[in-house]
Amino acid sequence: MTRVLSLTTVLLLTGIGFAADPPKVNDLAMEDQYETKHSVADHKGKVLILVFGDREGIDASRQLGSQLHVLFHPSAEGKTAKEARTAPVDPLPGVEKGKPSPDVTVVPVACCGKVPGAIQGLVRGALKKDAADVPVWLDFGNTMKDKFGLTGGEPNLVVIDAQGRLRLKVNGMPDKETLQKVLQTTQNLRAEAAGLK
Repeated sequence: MTRVLSLTTVLLLTGIGFAADPPKVNDLAMEDQYETKHSVADHKGKVLILVFGDREGIDASRQLGSQLHVLFHPSAEGKTAKEARTAPVDPLPGVEKGKPSPDVTVVPVACCGKVPGAIQGLVRGALKKDAADVPVWLDFGNTMKDKFGLTGGEPNLVVIDAQGRLRLKVNGMPDKETLQKVLQTTQNLRAEAAGLK
């Protein structure tokens, strides 16, 4: 059931829904485990994929995020998290030689819910150990769930274009067809950012 809903969500957002006038989400901002502030606006000019999930979906979200990163940064395969973050993006067909291709940034978001400050400190501490080399945005306000919906125990994702507009969302683990839609949409948005579309 979740997979059917995921595909339906994808089609609504990229096709009939708001493709002509996608909503801006530039104001979406959170801190990571090191209390560094991050926002969608920081990624202007890049395609941004936020992979988010609750505590029960953390392992599946981590796996999906890594898979997506490697798809757009193939030389990251088999490297440590720190090394993988610096892997170059795969060149986009049609971009002039010598010009950079628009990048794709995959960001993990931990949906922690509204918890007291002491618990927030414990969450930050755990992530400093478990994900020391990868900034994880921490959602302590149910922001992702309220803005985009959330399927518990599974990864969820949104794709945001180079102008900070929501272009695609998937709630729940994407099946093969839905994942292909994510990849194609992301490549199309890269081409749009490069002025090829």
